[in-house]
This record gives sequence, structure tokens and C-alpha cells, in this order.
Amino acid sequence: MQKIGVIAGAGEFPLILISKCLERGVEPIVVAIQEEADPSVNELVEGVFWSPVGKVGKILEFLRNSGASEAIVAGKVNKMRIFRDIKPDLTAMKILWSLRDRKDDTIMGRVATLLAEQGITLVPQTRYMDDYLPEAAVFTKRKPSDEDLADISFGFQMAKEMGSLDIGQTVVVKRGAVLAVEAIEGTDSCILRGGSLGNGDAVAVKVSKPNQDMRFDVPAVGLQTLKSCLDGGVRVLAFESKKTFFFQREETIALANKHKATIVAI
Repeated sequence: MQKIGVIAGAGEFPLILISKCLERGVEPIVVAIQEEADPSVNELVEGVFWSPVGKVGKILEFLRNSGASEAIVAGKVNKMRIFRDIKPDLTAMKILWSLRDRKDDTIMGRVATLLAEQGITLVPQTRYMDDYLPEAAVFTKRKPSDEDLADISFGFQMAKEMGSLDIGQTVVVKRGAVLAVEAIEGTDSCILRGGSLGNGDAVAVKVSKPNQDMRFDVPAVGLQTLKSCLDGGVRVLAFESKKTFFFQREETIALANKHKATIVAI
């Protein structure tokens, strides 16, 4: 049986990916990041290797010894751990010392190089996941108004600019003004902050980076994203079609319809 390493972070993505691998007769070799990955990963496969995010050497050793020649990074790791909670091993320390900066692409590019040195190719996060990358569409009963469409277009442009700098992939806008830009705090915090500044009816836009490396940090939205929108006073959630994962689609659309919110892939 073909094997593939799955480095599992937070959220639903790793669980879906593992299930997709099993459906295709591919054996997932799972490294689950402690305090991030869902414990139910243990119910899907046996022999899960649980590791703190800073024990990079042990993770590489486990994957090398597993016989997997490919690996996928699935799910998020709280970026603030890099600055607060991480207890790096020697390999992780060497990575941090060698980085020119601590942008997502810089860190993950170095991880990909280390995996390659172990004979393991890091492959796109989109493998097996086509069903979760929707085409352009309006998913909700409430359609975007002309004002919404203008803000979506403006927000798309601004988010692409921020993405080109590898700062973040989400912006919150209202009437042609940028209210919040995602940085290390993550999408939900950005949405809550921007929505509070907009005093209701703001627009959140999430996009891929202009030169998105599909091996890591592919944008994603889902139920928690919408809940943050509703809590923050953001009534329109727009994301880039074909390049953004849409998880928990049915539940998310149902909740949006209940609250007369709009979800649109552009």
C-alpha cells in the first residue's frame, strides 16, 4: 500500500484528508501536533505520533522511518507558539537561526527542504481535496448588493497586496476603507477586530497569495469563520474560488441563511 505522511495541525482539514487517503487505499502516516490536532485523529488511524511543534528532529525521524516518500501538511498551527510556547529541539533551533525572517513561506519552505533531505517530498495540500475547492458561486439566499460587490472587489485587491508581502490573506473592508488586515493573530481575530470597527455590515475577503505555494497555507473558510463574522458584525464573507477550502459547507450555509448573511466565492 502507498504511504503518505500527514502532518496534522488544528481544524477539520486533517481529519478529512486522512479519510480521503483511506478511501483511495493510501495509508496515512500521521504526525499530530500536540495542543493543535483533534484527538479524534486516533479513531481514524493507528500509530499516530503525537509531538510538540518544536520537536522537529523527532518528527523528521518518524517520517523517515515510516517508509513514506511524500507528505502533506494539513491544518493550522498557532503562529504565536513560535514566539511564546515553543521549546525547540536542536533541529528546530537550527531552522530558526537560519531563517532570514519568520514569514509563513520562509518557515515552511525550510521545512520542505528538511523533508526533501530525508527523501520525502512535500506535496500540495489540495491533493485529494478537489471537493472542497468550490467554483465561483453565491451560496446563500441573500445575494451581495451592488455596494457589497464594490467592497468585495476592493477587498480582493487589498488582500492580494497583503498576500504578496506574506503578511496575511484576509482583510475586512467597508465602503472602500480597510478596517483590518490579518497578521499573525489569524483570520478569526482579524474578522472580529475589523467587524467591531465597522459597526456592522462589513465585508471580509479571504484570498490566496499571488504566488501561492499550494504545499502550505492554502486559505480556508468554514463554520468558525462564519461565526466570527456574525460575532464581529461582518455580514458578507467572500473568498477566492478554486483556491480556498470551504469546510463544513452545509452547516455554514445554513447558519448564514438563518442570520441573513452572505457567503460568496469569487
